[in-house]
Amino acid sequence: MKWSGVWRAGLVVAVVFAVVWLCAILYWRSSGGAPGGGQMLLVLGVLPLGLLAGIWLIRRMRAARRREPEATDAVAGDDALETDAGQVHPPLDCLAGAMRLPCGDTPDAVLAALQAPPRPGLHPRFRDRDGLPVFAAYVDGLDTAAIADALARLSPTQGGRAPEEERLRALALLQPVAEELFDQLMLQLPPLPVSEERVVAGLRRREQHEVREAVHIRVLLPSAWPQPLRQACGDWLLESALDAGLDARRIALEVLAMQGPEDTWRLLDRLGTTTADEQRWQLLLACDSAIGERGVHALMSSGRLMDSRRAEGLVPGEGAAGVLLRPPGTPEPMSSEAAVAMHRVRLAALQATTPPRATARATAELITRTLQHAAIEPDAIALVVSDADQRPSRAVEASAAAASACPELDTATQCGALGVACGDIGHVAPLALLALAAAQARASQQPVLALAVAAERERAAVAFAPPASASSPDNAGELPDLAA
Repeated sequence: MKWSGVWRAGLVVAVVFAVVWLCAILYWRSSGGAPGGGQMLLVLGVLPLGLLAGIWLIRRMRAARRREPEATDAVAGDDALETDAGQVHPPLDCLAGAMRLPCGDTPDAVLAALQAPPRPGLHPRFRDRDGLPVFAAYVDGLDTAAIADALARLSPTQGGRAPEEERLRALALLQPVAEELFDQLMLQLPPLPVSEERVVAGLRRREQHEVREAVHIRVLLPSAWPQPLRQACGDWLLESALDAGLDARRIALEVLAMQGPEDTWRLLDRLGTTTADEQRWQLLLACDSAIGERGVHALMSSGRLMDSRRAEGLVPGEGAAGVLLRPPGTPEPMSSEAAVAMHRVRLAALQATTPPRATARATAELITRTLQHAAIEPDAIALVVSDADQRPSRAVEASAAAASACPELDTATQCGALGVACGDIGHVAPLALLALAAAQARASQQPVLALAVAAERERAAVAFAPPASASSPDNAGELPDLAA
């Protein structure tokens, strides 16, 4: 034991004995009693020793409680979040992805921006509680007038009032994403069989083919939006899908209320574990924005806004993203060069008050488990794209976990942090990560990993791999260097 520890222990013993003796002497003097030898031994000797033993026991229990997260597994277990955690499911085909973010309008543009992520600047209008400008990641020159007119036509129950600024901005970002993916769906979806005319008993009859629902469109909107607005958004997007040429008999559109990125990851987990007879094409669309008085005030009032006193706070952001997924083994008239294998999403729940080092270790174990289930060697991963943002804890965790799980990975050039450039985009981040990882795997013909570390107590990882025929050395492309 060091001398400082001995000195502190001796001081504690002296203070306890002095306090007990002083209190005993003052009590005996005030009461006028004459204690006997046994009473003096009990009060002046046994009582201080008992107090010291109690202090020592409490300190040992506190130390054990502090060490417990380090000694035990920081992850609540595979079954905590995942459905059918022990089963193996074939990967989905990711056919296309689109996005509109502050750092780029296409997956390729965003990947290029992540080479040297631009930091969000100060917003010219919003102020924090101290009157200082707020950091924000936003899209310049966004036109929301057409969106407001469309919603007013579809939702007269709003009483002529336009939705809040941030909600109109989110939908203005979603519109080009939805239109682009609707066009991609028209190109990728197998055409309907052509009906033929036959002559039966001298009469011409046209054979009618049954048209089954083929595509499930899910629109992910913030749960804070009112139900009439979400319904109007669904009607507006359905009109857009029909205007793109999609057959109304082949699509089903559903609007889902999402509370955060955790809801999106759980939805993706369910989509990857559906049975063969339940599988359909999936088109996922999401948008969100905190660039408005309501959004900034919500972060500020909850104490989550990044400012001079909160290095671990969030930067308001906005964006829209979408992906087109196809069930495995879908028969096609021709092979699709755009298809990228999206393996099953793997989830993990962190225990409360998990130390940063244990959190990084648990995230590394999640990456390892994800690659094992996908049958991908750690050395084969060419890029890890995460939702790590300006918070130092998230940046360190993502880099440390990636380096631990994939030792050959150069974290300086092969780890991209989406949140650094885009701020907090809520439930949109998972779809943006999927679109980026799929685009990189498609371009480089090498496996890519998407990693989610932004949430408080949940982590997610998903591996992407190009088709086996496209991943041969003859067809492999050169991986762009993020540090170039």
